[in-house]
Amino acid sequence: MRRHPRLRRDRRGAQRQRAGVPGRGTLPVSRGPAGTPWPVATTRLVVLLGWPARYSLSPVIHNAAFAEHDLDLVYLVTPVRDSDIEVAVHGLGAVEAVGANVTVPHKRAVMALCDRLTEEARLVGAVNTLVWNADGLLGDNTDAVGLRDALTADVAVAAGDRLIVFGTGGAARAVAVAAGRLQTNLTVVGRQRDAAEDVAEVAVRAGAASAGAVDAADGAALPAAIADSRIVLNATPLGMAGERLPDPFHALGPGQVAYDLIYDPPETPFLRSAHESGAETHNGLGMLVGQAAASYHRWTGRAAPFATMSAAAIHALAHRSTPTDG
Repeated sequence: MRRHPRLRRDRRGAQRQRAGVPGRGTLPVSRGPAGTPWPVATTRLVVLLGWPARYSLSPVIHNAAFAEHDLDLVYLVTPVRDSDIEVAVHGLGAVEAVGANVTVPHKRAVMALCDRLTEEARLVGAVNTLVWNADGLLGDNTDAVGLRDALTADVAVAAGDRLIVFGTGGAARAVAVAAGRLQTNLTVVGRQRDAAEDVAEVAVRAGAASAGAVDAADGAALPAAIADSRIVLNATPLGMAGERLPDPFHALGPGQVAYDLIYDPPETPFLRSAHESGAETHNGLGMLVGQAAASYHRWTGRAAPFATMSAAAIHALAHRSTPTDG
């Protein structure tokens, strides 16, 4: 793992604190009385690294949370191209940013820039949260935690439940980790059997009761696997470009739950079809807020104001016309 020049500066944190400037690991708590000009010289930075990322809901969600707890922190979007991600991460360390979120296309690339990785980041194979502290740069992945908490709250998922996920990319790996942590039985559906088996193995390593793979073209095994599952998750963009949904996406019925990781639009073609078939439906907004809440806790050490963050996200979605990108 790379070490960063900013680590040498960390050793002077105590001197900064004595001088009245917060050192790394010390959060400036108050923004001052109402009406006080803000941000100020002590305001600390949290950013989103991605490309293009300009439509992200993350600033709305996190700035609402910082305000709720009167933290002198500000969250900004920082569009960064692939070629500049290493420079951007080192620069944030140099200016003593508190943390960062990472979205496409950088989630895998930043792993090599971290001094330490959490088990979740290693299992998912991607980092979406960076935390700078005296021990260096920590890379975490809160997507799986966000989904785990959303499934627990929204559909009361329990150990032993049967889940099936369409997709084999990074989002599907987060589903696999969440399914594993919940000790469920997971089936992974992919166009390439090897890729689906790799995701299923992630679920096993994360603690799943069982996990297997089904080829998306298997006209016998796939319908049976869907019928046997309580929760059907979509971790693909299928249907979002106007193309016809594959037949298996229409196979849900009463007593089943359809969960789409996409949250904008709130009702995707997959969810619309599932609703028309009598299934319970949920979009990915709960996962989005859940992963944001877990990142917030990483940065601040505080329990996130989930209701405030959720309300901010819902309000922002209701007043926008441009799809999100992070």
